[in-house]
Amino acid sequence: MSDPVESGKKIPTDTLTTIEMLENDPRQVYARLRQLTPIVRLSALGGRIIFTKAADVKRVKTDSVHFGSHDITTPMQRAFGGHTLMRKDGCPHLRERRAMEPALNPDQIQKWKPAFEVLVDRLIENLASNSTANLYSAFATPLTAGYLSLLLGLDYIYEKHLFDWASALVRGAMNSGFDPAIFAISDLANKEMNACFDQMIMQKKASPDGSVLSVMANEDEPLSLAQIRTNMKICVGGAVIETRDALLSTIYGLLSNPDQLRNCISSNEWGPCCDEGLRWVAPIQASPRIVKKSLVMRGVLIPEGETVMAVQASANHDEEIWHRADQFDSRREFNEHQTFGDGAHQCLGGNAYRLIVADVALPKLFSRFPTMCLEKNRTVFFEGFAFRGPTSLPVILNQSG
Repeated sequence: MSDPVESGKKIPTDTLTTIEMLENDPRQVYARLRQLTPIVRLSALGGRIIFTKAADVKRVKTDSVHFGSHDITTPMQRAFGGHTLMRKDGCPHLRERRAMEPALNPDQIQKWKPAFEVLVDRLIENLASNSTANLYSAFATPLTAGYLSLLLGLDYIYEKHLFDWASALVRGAMNSGFDPAIFAISDLANKEMNACFDQMIMQKKASPDGSVLSVMANEDEPLSLAQIRTNMKICVGGAVIETRDALLSTIYGLLSNPDQLRNCISSNEWGPCCDEGLRWVAPIQASPRIVKKSLVMRGVLIPEGETVMAVQASANHDEEIWHRADQFDSRREFNEHQTFGDGAHQCLGGNAYRLIVADVALPKLFSRFPTMCLEKNRTVFFEGFAFRGPTSLPVILNQSG
């Protein structure tokens, strides 16, 4: 009997898709690939193998026999100034993940709610003096910076610092050509972040506050300084851009569907629309994994040693699971989306995101501005392959009271 791995066919290569298509309109690309070649090499991504069906994306993230995260060949280690828990498996990964968990469990997250409410109230008061606003710069960006500064333990960090740092880390992690000029930007960001974290660690040891940095610094057997630094950078590199973009996508989905917005306001139920926004436009579109052991999926051979991409943005639109997936529908029957991942590396920040968005930001924003609407003749553009979200969100506030 032949080895099933040896009988696997060669993975097809897609030469039609371009980077511009992935940046500008990935939904059409992924819909075509799901139908024709759900596992495919994309020439536009240097021949990287991508998975587009929901079942396959989930397997890539949960099958620890064949897929893993321990990949030191990517530019991420260089960009982050160290080996982060995102590129570790097994006990090393679990050790660092558990060091962060106490700050992100549901009980601890609830303790932050009063501070989140103060933050959102202040931003809404600032909006109230205007008849129009760009929610990208006037609401989502400062909310993200303020919320994450509290949650991570980065007291008094200006929003520009957080977004500059996040952009530098992301660009460095995607620097597949190992361009020294791009690494020079991430090197400077690393130097600034290390100095910030080191100062804050001293403060958190003197006055613990339950933040991510505080719980890591005050463990009975604390992580090394290098581990604390790199894992704080993971929080900055992922959560900063992701939170802003996901919030904006959700607000845009509601404003584009006024009947759904009215239903949320009247019921004061914001959880379903929060998750629908996460599904509709995944703020992080794809996640890399390394193939630990060759296998055959859908009849094609996935070779050992390859770095592959599990595309949750495509999984969240799989026709086998979602009806009319391209439409934002907060009233759709619930199915679990893959935006926060699966398996050992599932995002720890899901509870915190849902609290700030579904329990605080959305109800407060639309309680104050119940007739808010999109500005006419102002198109809202989405862009981005790795991170995706609106580039602006101009609205007419029509505040009440």
